[in-house]
Amino acid sequence: MRPLADEQNIEVLREYALLVTETAENQAIEISRLKQERDEQAASAQESLSQELRDQLIRLQKKFFGFGRETLPKNSARPIGHEGQEVLSLTSRSQTDEGQESRKIPAIQDTEKHDMGAPDLIAESLSRGVLMSVGADAWTKIQGLTEDTVEITIVERTYKRVLHQQAKYRLKDEYNTSDKEVIITAPGPVKVKPGMTYSVDFALAVVTDKYDLHLPLERQRRKMEAAGLDVDVKTLYDMCEAVAEHCQAVLPGVKHEIKNDYAAVPIDETPWRILSDKTYGQMWVMSNRIGSYYQFEPTRSGAIAEEMLKGYDGAIICDAYGGYNRLANKPSIRVQHCWAHARREFFERFDDYPAECRRVIELIDQLFAIEREAKSIEDIRALRIAKSRPVVDEIRNFLYETKPRFMPSEGISKAINYCLNHWKGLTHFLTDSTVNISNNEAERALRHVVVGRKNFLGSQTINGTDTAAAIYTVIETAKKNSTQPAEYLRYLITERWHKREPMTPKAYADKKLGVNTAIKWPARSEWRIQT
Repeated sequence: MRPLADEQNIEVLREYALLVTETAENQAIEISRLKQERDEQAASAQESLSQELRDQLIRLQKKFFGFGRETLPKNSARPIGHEGQEVLSLTSRSQTDEGQESRKIPAIQDTEKHDMGAPDLIAESLSRGVLMSVGADAWTKIQGLTEDTVEITIVERTYKRVLHQQAKYRLKDEYNTSDKEVIITAPGPVKVKPGMTYSVDFALAVVTDKYDLHLPLERQRRKMEAAGLDVDVKTLYDMCEAVAEHCQAVLPGVKHEIKNDYAAVPIDETPWRILSDKTYGQMWVMSNRIGSYYQFEPTRSGAIAEEMLKGYDGAIICDAYGGYNRLANKPSIRVQHCWAHARREFFERFDDYPAECRRVIELIDQLFAIEREAKSIEDIRALRIAKSRPVVDEIRNFLYETKPRFMPSEGISKAINYCLNHWKGLTHFLTDSTVNISNNEAERALRHVVVGRKNFLGSQTINGTDTAAAIYTVIETAKKNSTQPAEYLRYLITERWHKREPMTPKAYADKKLGVNTAIKWPARSEWRIQT
């Protein structure tokens, strides 16, 4: 074929020109199409990213700037999923009259008499036109007649030094069969540890102020200084550590009682800071009606939950954190996921998808309302078969109907997928009467930890975290068993001081208040709801 540069025939050149022109036009069209496709893909990706960022922003705004109660706008008459949502019999001990009485302010203890002096009576006489010369003699006191009013006042905490003088006794010579003089000493006061300068009551005030009322030790020190007592923070912490050593003695018992109750074990975790090396670990908790057991670990690995539940045969309640997946694979453990977390997925996206989110939230609230109707285990079983199952089916059908209407990147799709991906765990309660439908019990147990963390930022050292975990366990378990924490801690320290084996907070409450017989509990093996 002759090279184009040597071609002289005008018709051949014309054909070449037409072919080049057509090719150029086709390429221009293809380039335009590819540019348009690229722009559309970029726009779609941008829109997807924008939706992703908006979804994250909305959820963060609600988390940090929203109100604590997750309520719908007022045109919804349904109850919210965080109020009275638990079956009382599965989560708490019914307080007896004795338990309530111990928390009441005592009856009238002091009486103050108020009389009028001569100047006051003279002024009253003059105001009524009585002569000045008569004055106070114009009035006579009515014996036995008073106007009584009652007020509640406060007696500020005071500190005093007490000298304990322990008598000495020498065995008389006629009764002494040894070659040495025998001298004994009268028992002194119970101490948190031998040689401590501060009383048990002082140490318990420090401990309960910090771990029950969340008052940092530095603030306590300043209050003591204002009252005339100079003490450093290290001394106050030493008291906390000494009390925690006593608490360690009952921790295995508390853990055993929680894991062997009929009710399932809710489990959760929250970050806890180590101030000395500026790192974070996790404060873990498992908590049911029997008590709350806390344990600090430097990691959030699911291996910690596995270790805490070692030997456990029963149900747990947890959120959808992936670390709990290893528990679902254990044949001895049944997993119930949290409907409050599922509800929150939709609540946080309510502003963007009000119709769809309202429908799901109201259906979930129906589940909580049904749970509140139960007064016994038999009620739980019957209600879940008759009422809860149809509501669960309605939720599932609505999720499947709604999902195709939205792009996968949209927030509502993520909320829907959250439920569908964890559907087995969310619906386990339909066949298990030991579980609640939310993990709020464990979250409430962590609320005390979170408030303390907010006030004193964490613990200075690893030892401090173990101290906190031990004391939190005893304080919160005592409260669950209708016992004042300081009362139980005083008993615990006294028993160990006298080398006696202390009871757990539950056993102590059972002995003092009587065993809770408000509900008849089945055997742990009778957990299954027969459909």
